[in-house]
Amino acid sequence: MTERKIDFESWERKELYNHFLHTEKPFWSVTFRADVTKLRRYAKTHRLPFYFVMVWAVTEAMNRTDAFLYTIREDGIYHLERRYPSFTYLPPGSDLFRIATIDKDVSSPEDFCRAASEITSSQDCFLVESKESDQLIFISCLPWIDVTGLTNEGMTDPSDSIPRIAWGQYQEENGRLMLGMSLEVNHRLIDGLHVGQFYENFGTILEQLPREI
Repeated sequence: MTERKIDFESWERKELYNHFLHTEKPFWSVTFRADVTKLRRYAKTHRLPFYFVMVWAVTEAMNRTDAFLYTIREDGIYHLERRYPSFTYLPPGSDLFRIATIDKDVSSPEDFCRAASEITSSQDCFLVESKESDQLIFISCLPWIDVTGLTNEGMTDPSDSIPRIAWGQYQEENGRLMLGMSLEVNHRLIDGLHVGQFYENFGTILEQLPREI
């Protein structure tokens, strides 16, 4: 599948899109908890950074959820072939974060972690402007606290259709590791049903991880 422009007049979402078209801020957010016990165990067993494996899993889940592949441009609505992660990280010994972007398809968690490690260890600037596009997912993490709610900066353009997702410190509850995750999206394109589909896809990806060796 390749990127394609949507025929707006025959688009099944036309009425819903028009309903939110004149809303000054059509963005909405939701915070939920996810069981990441298996993902944490997988990362530890395979000696992979938990944060990078999380970024990989979230990216895969969004790309399996069709509603997250739509984007709004000046000349219309487009359906993307794929979204790519743009994620914050802290260089060793620094308290100033940077943003890394992996703008290529990396299918396995091991290959993704390898690519993420290479980029974050070699990048010498805050952000690589040439990698900025509407195909991204903005990803962040607050590993110092249990995230129970979060808002994002910069969502002032009503046509901004880049999903934002962040999470905090996982907490042990009854022998399971539970992680608070906050997701912010544009209601012109994404409804509660679609967030539920993303949540289900995220859980399926975790369940399908190979058994620990």
